[in-house]
Amino acid sequence: MTDHPDFSVIVKNEGAAQWEWEIYRAGRKSPIKRSEVFFSNEAEANRAGRKALTLFLSNFQNEAPR
Repeated sequence: MTDHPDFSVIVKNEGAAQWEWEIYRAGRKSPIKRSEVFFSNEAEANRAGRKALTLFLSNFQNEAPR
């Protein structure tokens, strides 16, 4: 479910052992959601970001008009 064409997860290094994820929507310059904590490595941040995107997309699709 993380392969939605309009959304992506970006992982950033904010310093020594401080990784975070951000969710972006196509056409926006700022993230629509970001991690509230830092992660000790890129893989952990990526895994958590993809999980957050999956949850976000499931909520997003449930709210979409039909």
